[in-house]
Amino acid sequence: MRTATAVPIITAHEVGIHFPVAGGRTLRAVDGVSLEVHRGETFGVIGESGSGKTTLGRALVCLERPAAGRVLHDGDDPYRLSAAALRRHRRDFQVVFQDPNAALDPRMTILRSVREPLDVAGELPRAERTRLALEMIERVGLNPEFADRYPHELSGGQKQRVCIARVLTLRPALIVCDEAVAALDVSIQADILNLLADLQREFGLTYVFITHNLGVVAHISDRIAVMYLGKIVELAATELIEARPLHPYTRALLSAEPVALPSHMRSHQRIVLHGELPSPVSPPSGCRFRTRCPMAVTRCMQDVPAWREVEPEHFCACHFAEDVGDAIVPQRPGGTP
Repeated sequence: MRTATAVPIITAHEVGIHFPVAGGRTLRAVDGVSLEVHRGETFGVIGESGSGKTTLGRALVCLERPAAGRVLHDGDDPYRLSAAALRRHRRDFQVVFQDPNAALDPRMTILRSVREPLDVAGELPRAERTRLALEMIERVGLNPEFADRYPHELSGGQKQRVCIARVLTLRPALIVCDEAVAALDVSIQADILNLLADLQREFGLTYVFITHNLGVVAHISDRIAVMYLGKIVELAATELIEARPLHPYTRALLSAEPVALPSHMRSHQRIVLHGELPSPVSPPSGCRFRTRCPMAVTRCMQDVPAWREVEPEHFCACHFAEDVGDAIVPQRPGGTP
């Protein structure tokens, strides 16, 4: 449980991640993002494909070095460490990737894959590394007999459990779950989400949970950041995002969630966003969402909306956030707002 005076485990200050592209231009995958992740919480990041979620997650754990701004771990800049010290430091910040097939070496047994981080660290005797790896395989719900199998002999959900076991061997403080359940069946998704929640309580983990599925992120997250074209457009506690979204993009995402009711019983119409996500190489002027926003006016083309605390602990970058908040809240699945 965090306190008001606790130093965030991760702090991002105006972080920008840029990539050169053809013609001497620059793709700004992440552009001026600031946030704090507090120890012990699950911080959700949601947005469409191409919004910069994965790139931001990689930057938070030092897999991408910011071109602008900085990322702090427990208040300190990890890039001030020597190369060897940074490698040791990064053991506390791990990633579970979306595709478990690509994350596992098909030539390695499950035991070797789970033990690999400990083998690379090389700080424990081999017998102890093997014992810890077997312990983690069992802890994520797999039988010990899986240790001698190969990835092709496991289902998708079982392989993702292996990936989770592998990052846990180093006992990290924070794990970025990058679309960790997106490739799984719905029933398996629920099992993995429940496993992650159990592991968080047991090991005191902090999660950054990246997804495009608002229903998934709302189920597991304490706070949610909504990303659009490299920027965070709204950030608040999960219950605030669900009950009173302040950005038109967030409202559109909420309205797109399936509702298990006949159409005549639904209290809202889906908000359809027309057009494609603009290119991060040449983003729109003013508000980046204006080209698809049903509320856009001339001001949105001319002025970049300020990032502001519209309501207590509810931040948004929209000129008309108050008007959006007063609109009818899209209905959540199951018929509850």
